[in-house]
Amino acid sequence: MTTLDGVSSKKKIEPSAEADAARELVRLAKEQGLSLTGSDGL
Repeated sequence: MTTLDGVSSKKKIEPSAEADAARELVRLAKEQGLSLTGSDGL
């Protein structure tokens, strides 16, 4: 039987460059009053 006794469940995950870029694009869109949802959104 395999167990996960030695595995930490509180591992810190670093944000990826893609996640950082997506956050920045969302921030800029909100700053300019653009909607990311709806018929012409994502």
